[in-house]
Amino acid sequence: MTSISNNLTFQQQKEMSNANTTVCEPIPFDNILQQPTARFTPKSVRRYLWQVVERLNHYFQIWMDGPNMCKLRVLRNGRTTAQVAVNLSVWRAKQLFPRMVCCKWVEAGKKKTLFRNVIDLFLQARNRKEIYHESQAFISSPLQHSHVVEWLKTQLALPEECCSVKWGGLNTRQLLYDSFVEDMPHPEDFSPKRISQEFYKLLPSCHPHGKRVRRMGVASMYIPTRERCQMVLERWTQKYQPHGHLHF
Repeated sequence: MTSISNNLTFQQQKEMSNANTTVCEPIPFDNILQQPTARFTPKSVRRYLWQVVERLNHYFQIWMDGPNMCKLRVLRNGRTTAQVAVNLSVWRAKQLFPRMVCCKWVEAGKKKTLFRNVIDLFLQARNRKEIYHESQAFISSPLQHSHVVEWLKTQLALPEECCSVKWGGLNTRQLLYDSFVEDMPHPEDFSPKRISQEFYKLLPSCHPHGKRVRRMGVASMYIPTRERCQMVLERWTQKYQPHGHLHF
């Protein structure tokens, strides 16, 4: 009697839920999601999530154009071949890879928890690996560079549980300054005054009318709503990076 698996093509077998025991080696999620021994802090949890996505990039990629646009390309080592690649819908990928990322930390005296599927985390991350059917070699470099644009991309791509920015409200200037230089290779080049001017240039509503705003004696800055910031970022990208792709 011929088994059902013998009647399936190799393409069908590698898309099945038991592919890890038949044609593919399992993705080492335990290693990918391994957490540091020290307790999470607001800064270290963001660094950890960035590193998790960097490790996921070895196994997951997302198509940005062509017939497979928005599908995930999943790469695994084959049991009989060097590597097995398959294109999966996001829904199918979540079914095959239900692993969750769980982080707990304390921020501003409040306990926070992130509980997110690895596929959702990958899709939302700014550092996810994107692939194209058409060559992107013709795309020129941006006509203009803005450090606040890069800051916005990072903050909008963070899971809401990990984002310390209060959208549509007052934020302490020190919090904004710290998050602004967090990933800068040379943070010493940016004084508080220069950082403030960068914000005012891209987001005019951040500029105080008259004296700086203080909340309970602490210097603060208004940051527009998340939707408004997304719109500003999209308009900037369309003008200066017409071939760019945003994802939130």
